[in-house]
Amino acid sequence: MYASVAHIVLLSLLLNGGTTFFSENYIGKDKIYIEQHIKENHKTLKLNTTSTNTTYNYLKFEDRINEITVLFFLSDKNKCTLVRLMSDYSNINDMLYELDQAYTKTDKNSWKFADKGTGYSVKLDEGDWFFTITIREESSTY
Repeated sequence: MYASVAHIVLLSLLLNGGTTFFSENYIGKDKIYIEQHIKENHKTLKLNTTSTNTTYNYLKFEDRINEITVLFFLSDKNKCTLVRLMSDYSNINDMLYELDQAYTKTDKNSWKFADKGTGYSVKLDEGDWFFTITIREESSTY
C-alpha cells in the first residue's frame, strides 16, 4: 500500500524529531520562543509578515505545500493566549489522528488536556471549504 505524497509531507510537518505540532503547549509562551521553536521544529511552516491586522496581535505561519495556516494570538505582553490552525480537508484524517494521540477526546470534535495544573480545550470546527482547530485555556472566552 502506498502513502500519498500529501500524507508523507504532512507527517513530515507534524512528526519532526519524534514530536508533533500538538505535543507542544504554546499557550503562555512568548513570541520569541514561538518564532524560534517553529523555525527549528516545523520547517515547512514559514512566518508570514506580509499581512497586518491592527485589531489583533498575532504570529501567522503558513505551510503553502499542505495548505495549513497557524495563528498564535498574543497578549499585550506578547504571550500566546490562543492557537488557531486552519487547513483544507485533505489534511483532516491526519489531524484527527494527531489530536486523538495528543489529547483526551471529550466529544466528536473536542479534546482536552492539562499542563502544569491548567486545563485546556481543543475544538475542531468544520467549515465549508476548510476546518479550524482552536486551542485555548478552558476558562478563556473568545
